[in-house]
Amino acid sequence: MLTSLFLMLVAYQVFGANGIVALRHRKQEEIEWRARNEALQRQNGELGTRIHGLRTDPKAIEKIAREDMMLAGPGDRVIVTPDKK
Repeated sequence: MLTSLFLMLVAYQVFGANGIVALRHRKQEEIEWRARNEALQRQNGELGTRIHGLRTDPKAIEKIAREDMMLAGPGDRVIVTPDKK
């Protein structure tokens, strides 16, 4: 009887809600969340740098306008080609 009770207690400690298996799972989740957090912090820093550049550097604004918005600058010649279908 005492042996059965002891085995049940050990099983609960290993597999229970706060057991060793659950703790390992939570530790793995913590590692994943920390990695996501670091990636987001890096991305936030990069975006902050880009925002600063767009606020202070006219060349950065021009680059975005030309590359992303396909706008032409003064004196530029625009050549329109037919779409490939």
